[in-house]
Amino acid sequence: MGWESLRDPTLIWFFIGLFCVIAEFALPGLIIFFFGIGAWIVSLLTWVTDISVFFQVSVFIVTSVSALITLRKKLNPLQPDHPDVTDDFKGKIVVVCEPVSKGKPGCVTFKGSRWKAETLSAQVLKEGQRVRILGHESIVLHVEPLEEEEE
Repeated sequence: MGWESLRDPTLIWFFIGLFCVIAEFALPGLIIFFFGIGAWIVSLLTWVTDISVFFQVSVFIVTSVSALITLRKKLNPLQPDHPDVTDDFKGKIVVVCEPVSKGKPGCVTFKGSRWKAETLSAQVLKEGQRVRILGHESIVLHVEPLEEEEE
């Protein structure tokens, strides 16, 4: 096997496919994998028959995109779940560090950091008061005062 074999389209497409499949581990998203499959299909095709470069690239594009469209949703459940960050926030009890009132944001302390907070409550939430997180919008937490028996 000399240097001439490195110009063999079968090997070139095989290594492109191998690179794409390995790259999928570094860049998960289940997209690059399908281009690897497309490259391997072209590799098999060039091994069986002699086809032009234009046809090779055409087959690569068609098979890669077709596999991506048809198989990605079926294989996506195999991907690890990404936890929803909202679950880490909702219902947690936090302490007000700057007064919060309706229409005037303040600040709360959550997990050792200060967060901008807003409330829909008519009540002014005072510094040091414990409140519950209802949710968040971007980096702003929505909070409500605790009931008397919860404090």
